[in-house]
Amino acid sequence: MKKLSQTTPLDALKPPAAFTQALAREIVKNLAAFGQITTRPFRRAPHENNGKKIKELGENPVLVDTSILIDGRILPIVNSGFFAGTMIIPQFVLREVQQIADSADGLRRAKGRRGLEVVNKLKGQKVNPMVKTKTIDEDVAEKPDVDSKLVALTKKWKEISEGRQARLLTVDFNLAATARAQGVKVINVNDLAQALKVALMPGEELTLKITHEGREREQGVGYLSDGTMVVVDNAKDRVGADVAVVVTKIHQTPAGQLFFARPK
Repeated sequence: MKKLSQTTPLDALKPPAAFTQALAREIVKNLAAFGQITTRPFRRAPHENNGKKIKELGENPVLVDTSILIDGRILPIVNSGFFAGTMIIPQFVLREVQQIADSADGLRRAKGRRGLEVVNKLKGQKVNPMVKTKTIDEDVAEKPDVDSKLVALTKKWKEISEGRQARLLTVDFNLAATARAQGVKVINVNDLAQALKVALMPGEELTLKITHEGREREQGVGYLSDGTMVVVDNAKDRVGADVAVVVTKIHQTPAGQLFFARPK
């Protein structure tokens, strides 16, 4: 091999500029590829967190209000099979039910205890396998009261995935109105109760018990099996008796329908 002369210029030993640029580009390219390989396992697709939230909330998640628990009707509704989904009870709702159960007022205390009993029965029920009940610790610290927390939390979970929404379950008229005004889906058990009221037409006949006198002269008052009031003309003297009547008029009120009738 021919030895380099000590007088060979150093510039003659440097690689061409084009070769240096090509080598630099290749190094940068390889470093970028290596960075993608090392970071890919730690990256999550945008839908992954959403999917995790869906799994945590369960199918058709419904946030449960305090009023639903102390009302108690939700338990037979669940057992009837007319409801399906995951009932989510926040800890701040449970705390409020516990406070009601500890009330010095006897009626409030009884309602609170019924609420706690309903929670335990919902969590343990096996009659309706389409309903699951779970409690969560998530809170909305910046909201001062339970109603505001529930609305904020439901809004947060309003769109958990395409075509699926978290909803709010309540029997509180004011809470339902406030939530709906903010775009929250609401299930109100009172709406269900109204939908199940007996539908009568003028001219239909029925028999009911006159329970007490009416406000107007000679009127008696009775109730249908669903609690709907029927005011019967000329039945003041029939209190305590079963009377065959004919429906004469139907009056719609904010609380539902009121029927007027006369003895057959």
